[in-house]
Amino acid sequence: MRLLSVISSLLSINSSIHDVLASGPRVNLTIGVFEGLEANGGIERFLGIPFAQPPVGSLRFKAPVPINQTFTGVQNATMFGNACVQPPSSSLGAPTGEDCLFLNVWRPENVSTDSALPVLVWVYGGAFNTGAASDPEYNATILVQRSMEIGKPIIFVSANYRVNTFGFLASADMAVEDLNNGLQDQSAALRFVQENIVTFGGDSSKVTIWGQSAGAGSVEAQIVYNASAGLFRGAIMDSMTGPFKSSPPPSTYDAPGKPFALILNATGCSAGPTAFACLQDAPTEVWQPTVAPGSFSPARASETIASGEFLHIPMIAGTNLNEGNSFSASLLGLNLTGYTQDLAFDNFVRASVIDQTLITSDVLDQFHKFYPANDPSEGAPFNTGDSLFDRAAAWYGDFMFLSARRRFLDVAASLQPTFVYHFREFIPGNNVTLGVSHASELPLIFGPVPAVAAVEDDFAITWRDFYINFVNDLNPGSAWPQFTNETRQVLQLKRDNITTIPDGACAQSIWSSQA
Repeated sequence: MRLLSVISSLLSINSSIHDVLASGPRVNLTIGVFEGLEANGGIERFLGIPFAQPPVGSLRFKAPVPINQTFTGVQNATMFGNACVQPPSSSLGAPTGEDCLFLNVWRPENVSTDSALPVLVWVYGGAFNTGAASDPEYNATILVQRSMEIGKPIIFVSANYRVNTFGFLASADMAVEDLNNGLQDQSAALRFVQENIVTFGGDSSKVTIWGQSAGAGSVEAQIVYNASAGLFRGAIMDSMTGPFKSSPPPSTYDAPGKPFALILNATGCSAGPTAFACLQDAPTEVWQPTVAPGSFSPARASETIASGEFLHIPMIAGTNLNEGNSFSASLLGLNLTGYTQDLAFDNFVRASVIDQTLITSDVLDQFHKFYPANDPSEGAPFNTGDSLFDRAAAWYGDFMFLSARRRFLDVAASLQPTFVYHFREFIPGNNVTLGVSHASELPLIFGPVPAVAAVEDDFAITWRDFYINFVNDLNPGSAWPQFTNETRQVLQLKRDNITTIPDGACAQSIWSSQA
């Protein structure tokens, strides 16, 4: 018996030694102790940390609720949490589930709680209907490694937010405080960062938020609606969207054929106050943020922007040369001419927004003037000769991205330091029909650059350095002059030709100021 006792003791000691040796880095957060992954390439990672209560059961379709408990024991932070519910995809990097409000942290190894490193928070895109922080494309290892190499180390945070039905359910019968929950999730994550980032070695006063596409629109929404005042000091917006394609009142979603009516039909639920208790998870692909007095977004973004009553912080923003191409691919090869081409173009325009009341015949006539058939300049130098596709792609890029960027920054530039870019580099291996397409910059910034595009390596490093400089100093560096309404100079981002260029003739948005 004594021998068995000794063996048992030795095994226990050996197990304890193994636990100590094998344990990853630990952080003591407001909600408990979390253990992450051991350093790899000089970077430690903490994955799947909850920042709000699971939005399930009675909290489904409700604004995020802070975690009101401290977890006992050491919590595992070595795997991504669920991606939020959305159509199946191989690119999410995690299973989907309604319990999805998790964030992730990348930091240099050997930092301490007094390191006070600046922080970059990533907000993914996906048209407010798809996307996840666990997407392998958003691995921040290379970005953080580069920050260490140039002596400007940063901490990187990515967070999930609810998308589609679960993040943007809207109806006149819905409580205004529960509208746009996806955007409210982002604010909740930023509050969690403020409360906990010092434990990771970060400085809560030096947070920059960065997003692309709908993520950029989300960042702009946080700025425009002052929803997260004091939670960040700088912003980066790649392919900013204005911040929304359209933001109709909640009642718009109740009309026949609109999203809320469609989901009721799909589930057999009845309209009215009892609908929310009945609804099951049946996401659709047409949800957008909404505007309602007393909600996260109490007024149309255009009105708030025009007033200048938004957060005045340094920002970077820009667009790609062919933003609209990938959104217009359904029109390729239809071979329509004359009236039938115009009709297809008009239908494409109408289908791009939920509230179509502003797209009157007069507006469409103006669009035909700006984007006529058989105009070889549309999409150049990557125009395909497919007239319908080229004109639709040019329209979509101008009106959903370029004019939206100009509308905001023309006001913002007089109120705060603003840096603007135009990305014009076609990356080898990409689809020529799509040109310098939407999101094609992300592999350059996050890395690694695909082997077929190795020629872009130095350019990618330069772009990363611009963003790392901004996160540290609120300025991308001397090579990137500030945008002003007097000079209207933007930085052309193109391999071997990074230079300032004029912003060009403004794409005249003829939408109502209510758009």
